[in-house]
Amino acid sequence: MRFLQPKDTEKHWDLVVIGSGFGSLFFVHKYLARRPKDQVLILEWGRHNTVNWQFENRANSEIPPEVTYRDKGVRKKWDFTIGLGGSTNSWWALSPRMHPADFRLQSLYGKGVDWPVSYDDLVPYYSEAEEIMTVAGPDDLGSVYPHSVGYPQPPHRLTTVDRLVKAAMPDAHFAIPSARLSRPLGSRGSCCSDASCNLCPTGAKYTALEGMTSLLSHPNVSICVEARVRRLEVQAGAVHSATFTSGDRDHETRGDLFVLGANAIHSPFILQQSGLGGGVVGRYLGEKLLAIAEAKLDGLQHFDGGTGTTAINVSRLDGPHRRERGSAVFLFENNFRYFGLRLEHGRWREILPIVIYIEDVLQKDSGVFDEGGEFPVVRFAGFSDYAINGLNGAVAALPEILKPLPVDDIQFRTILPTLGHVQGTLRMGTSAENSVVDGGQVHHRIRNLVVVGTSVFPTTGSANIALTAAALSLRAADRL
Repeated sequence: MRFLQPKDTEKHWDLVVIGSGFGSLFFVHKYLARRPKDQVLILEWGRHNTVNWQFENRANSEIPPEVTYRDKGVRKKWDFTIGLGGSTNSWWALSPRMHPADFRLQSLYGKGVDWPVSYDDLVPYYSEAEEIMTVAGPDDLGSVYPHSVGYPQPPHRLTTVDRLVKAAMPDAHFAIPSARLSRPLGSRGSCCSDASCNLCPTGAKYTALEGMTSLLSHPNVSICVEARVRRLEVQAGAVHSATFTSGDRDHETRGDLFVLGANAIHSPFILQQSGLGGGVVGRYLGEKLLAIAEAKLDGLQHFDGGTGTTAINVSRLDGPHRRERGSAVFLFENNFRYFGLRLEHGRWREILPIVIYIEDVLQKDSGVFDEGGEFPVVRFAGFSDYAINGLNGAVAALPEILKPLPVDDIQFRTILPTLGHVQGTLRMGTSAENSVVDGGQVHHRIRNLVVVGTSVFPTTGSANIALTAAALSLRAADRL
């Protein structure tokens, strides 16, 4: 990798990229495929924390996310990683696609807004992202997520519990697509199934540092770490330069095209500090609601699957209920990291943890605001009634979903502080009145500024967000 000192960035670049997570790196991947001779500069606020550093320090970054914003209003945790590779370092590698209906929530159910792109628009880019990430997945998902076939690796082994539910609900219960190797590949081992995915011990998980070394080492890519971008300078309706702080000095770098992919909290703050706020910039911050339930099993042993999360149940994902309550997706866990094993002697494995993702509608009053300090102010209005109704409906559905199993008891355990799916603050849409970027993720007014990552999501969707963020970036670079 070619690391530059800050002073060496003070020249003109073909492409300047702010941040180095999923959105940024997948954009650069496609951009260089189209324009291999262009000179690219990546500016990263955090450091280059090697895999060894992360293991030794039991952390993905030296910068805790909570010290980079001020929380006001309803207190809520927001989780992200600042460092080279961004949240590719810390994610848990679950890689289902969004459902086709997720992109048409307003048209179908009168909630939220429609996306300016469709599922069909993203199909080729979903497939490309799955290839890059070497996703392990099943062959039978096409009935729910069209054209989800031919994953690069076979699915991880289902648990005995999963196989029983799958036999009873073949069209709703599936091995979950995962960017964790089910088979060794090169120097990377297969998943060890110990649910330590933020610090994957075998290299099975796709990360920038494990899976994008050729991009980060591309001869035309230069990287400057510990470079916090403060503002963009705009002249004649275009970004002219980016100003960043490194140490105790400011530096300015110029470019033709700028890509903003800090994250959904810090990207809008950069625009606000650049005089590009107002409208809906910073608004509609949110994420899905994350809840945990457990089923006590009667004589059935669990935890015999091939990865930490083995299956996804979509029986309550889509349908008319989305007019009144958020969709629910159930993940069957092959680990006991939340509440441990069952306590009765000899019945330790007779427990099934279930993670539930509940869709929410993003609210305008939740957002990121520049109030004159060093860091942005975050205000969260709380989860909406739509999400709470979705949670109640999901919990009520558990007895029916678990009917194929011998169950002693089902308990709802808790709502967790964050899902780590921060999104919404620079939403895509059809006009500057209701959004910040267009369907190609280009700023409505500043046409040499592309915004990538989950900040552009206009709704929370039903699934994990990394694969969709990557696919959107591939498409955005392709459309240039």
